[in-house]
Amino acid sequence: MHALRDPWKFFTLIVFFVLTVLTVVSQLWILKTSVQEKGGAFTLRAAQANQPAEIEAETLSGFALRREAPSVVVLSRAGRDFFSIDSSVSGQIVLSSQSLIFGEPALDEDGKLTIPYKVSSGAAAFSSGGGRFQIEQKVFGAIFQSSASQKLQVERLASGSLRIYHAPKAYLNFKDSSVRVGLGNYITFFTTGKYLDAIVNSLLIALTATVVAGALGTILAYLYARYSMPMTSAVISRVTMASVSPPFLGAYAWRMLLGSSGIITRALGLHWTIMGMHGVIWVIIWLIFPVVFLLSYDSFVSIDNSMRECSYSLGADRRQTLFRIELPLAIPGIVTGLYMALMTAFTDFGTPYIISLDLNTLPVLIYKEFMSEVGGDYSIASTGSIVMVLLSSAILMGQRLYLAKRSYASIKTRQPSARMPSTRKKIGIEMLTLLLIAIAFVPHVTVFVTSFFRWEAGILSATPTLENFARLFRLNLNSIWVTLTTGTAATFLTFAVGVGIAYVIVKKRYPFFGQALNLLVMVPYIIPGTVLAIGFILMFNQPPILLTGTWLILVLAYFVRKLPYAMKSAESALYRIHPALEEAARGLGATPARSFRDVTFPLMIGGVISGATLSFLQIMTEISSTIMLYRPPWKPMTAVIFENTIDAGADFGVASAMTVVLMVMLYVPLYFITMKTRKPKETSIEEL
Repeated sequence: MHALRDPWKFFTLIVFFVLTVLTVVSQLWILKTSVQEKGGAFTLRAAQANQPAEIEAETLSGFALRREAPSVVVLSRAGRDFFSIDSSVSGQIVLSSQSLIFGEPALDEDGKLTIPYKVSSGAAAFSSGGGRFQIEQKVFGAIFQSSASQKLQVERLASGSLRIYHAPKAYLNFKDSSVRVGLGNYITFFTTGKYLDAIVNSLLIALTATVVAGALGTILAYLYARYSMPMTSAVISRVTMASVSPPFLGAYAWRMLLGSSGIITRALGLHWTIMGMHGVIWVIIWLIFPVVFLLSYDSFVSIDNSMRECSYSLGADRRQTLFRIELPLAIPGIVTGLYMALMTAFTDFGTPYIISLDLNTLPVLIYKEFMSEVGGDYSIASTGSIVMVLLSSAILMGQRLYLAKRSYASIKTRQPSARMPSTRKKIGIEMLTLLLIAIAFVPHVTVFVTSFFRWEAGILSATPTLENFARLFRLNLNSIWVTLTTGTAATFLTFAVGVGIAYVIVKKRYPFFGQALNLLVMVPYIIPGTVLAIGFILMFNQPPILLTGTWLILVLAYFVRKLPYAMKSAESALYRIHPALEEAARGLGATPARSFRDVTFPLMIGGVISGATLSFLQIMTEISSTIMLYRPPWKPMTAVIFENTIDAGADFGVASAMTVVLMVMLYVPLYFITMKTRKPKETSIEEL
C-alpha cells in the first residue's frame, strides 16, 4: 500500500516486472529450449533382393548408428544402446531393446503405428519419462507416382520385442516424439563443423573489421581534435549521418556495384566479386568506422590541455606525448568505441546474409536454423543464441575489466587549443577525410542514383524512370505506414519509460530497484536482435499471451532493444541538474509531480529529445529482430528492402526506392539534432 502512495515506487515496480519478463524471462525461455533434446528420426529402407535393410543416412537425426551384423543395426543415444532393428527375415523387422519397455502398439486410421515406451532404470539418462515412436510405412508405385501410406501389422513377442510386418520395397519412417533434458544440443553445436565455422567466421569478421575501422577512426579523430581544420563541424555531421544509415545499406549497395552482375563488375569485365568473407569485412568496416571516430574524437577533445603542455615542458616530443599522455587519457572513449564497433560487427545479420549467402555466421546460422522452410530446429537455434549471448557478455566483461585496471580521470582546466597544421599536413588530412567519407557514402549515392533507373531481370539498365517509386507507393505504401506507426509507438515508450527510469536511478535511488533497473535496461544491449526475437517468439507463441505475428510484438522488441539510448541520455541530463532546484520548488509548496513537470523536465528536455531521436533512428533501421518477428500485413520498410535484395527475381528497383525514402525519413530528424541548437526552457522558482 505504501508503494501505491508513492507514484515513483509504483512506476518502479511495474517497469521492473515488465522488463524482467521481456529481457530475463525471454532469455530463460531460450535457455530452456536449448537443453531440450528432440527424440530423433530416421527412415529405414526395407530389405530388397537379398540386401539387408538400410537406414538412409541423410534422414538420421537424434541417434547414432552401428551395424552389429549384416541384418542387425543398433541405434544408440547419449553413448548407450537404445534399441536394435533385425531385418534378417524378409517382409518384417524386429525391434528389441534392453533399455526400453514397449507399451501396447496402436494403429490409427492413416496406417501410422504408434509404440509407446518408457525408459528402464538402467538407461535413465535417456529420458525422465516415457515417449512414443510413430512409424509410418511409405510404398512407392511406378515412376513419378507419389508414395502411398499402407497399414502396418505388429506382433508382440514373448521376449518383449516387437515384430513389425511391412510391404515389400517399403520405406519405414521412424519418429521419436519424446523430449529430453540434457546438454546434447551443446555437444552437437561444438562438435559439428558448420556450427564451429559459424563461431570462427563471426569472430574473425568482427575482429578484423574492428581493428581496421578502429585504426582509421582513431587516426582521423586525433587529427581533427589536435589540428584546426576548416569545416570540422561539417565533417562530424557527415560522419554522424553515416553512423545512422541502415546496417544493410552498405551490403546492398556494394553488391549492386561489385557483385556477380554488379555495375562495376560488368562495366570493367572483372572476374573478381565482392561476394564472400572479404566483402563482408569490407562492408562492415564502413558500417562501424563512424562509431569509433565519434567516441574517439570526444575523448581526445576532452583531454586537459595542461597535461600536454607539462609533457612538452619536461622535454617530451610530440610522439612521446601522443603515446604516453594523449592516447592513455583517451583510452576510455577509444575502447568504448571499439567495443560498440565489435558488438555491431559480431551481431550483424544483414551484411553477411546479403553479401554471401553461403557464409555461415552465428546470426545467419541462427536465422536459418529457426526459420528453415523444411522445419526449423528450435533447439539448435536456441543453443546458438545462448552461445552468442555468452560471447557478447565475455566481450563486455573484457571491456569493463580493461577500463577498471586504472584511472583515466583528470581535472580539465580549459578547452584544448587546436594547432594550425602545416600546408602539407592540411592537404594530407583533407585528402584522408575526403577518401574516408567518400567511401562511407558510396552506398548512399549508389542507392539514390540507381533508384531513378529501370531494372530488368536484376540488371540495371540505362533507362531513367520514376516507375520504381510509383511501384513502391502502389504496392508497398502500407510498409511505410507500419514503419512509422510501430517506430513512433516504440519511441514514445522509450521516451516515457527512459525518463522515468533515469529519474528513479538519479533522484530517487531506491535500494536494490535502482541498480536492478539500470542492469535490466542494459541487458538487451548484449543480446543480439536475432536472439531477442527468438526469445519473444518462444515466449509469446502460445496462450495466455499470444503476440507472435502482431504489430505489438514489433513495438515491444523495438522498445526493449532501443531503451538504453533514451534512458542513458536522460540520465546524463539529470546528472547536470542541481538537486537544489527541486528542493527549492518543494520548499515553496510545489508537489513532487509539479516540481518534476515544471523544473526538472524542462531542464533535461534537450538531452531527452536527443536520446529519443536516436532511438527512433535506430528503430527505423532495425533488421535483425524485424526479419524474424514480422508477419503480413505488419511488414516494415526494412523487411521490404531485405526481401527485394536477396530473393530470386527480386525487384531491386523497389528496394532502391524504398531505401531512398527510408534515408529521407532518417536524415530529416537527424538534421534537427546535429544542426539545430535546442535550448531548455528556463523556469524560475517564482513561477511556481
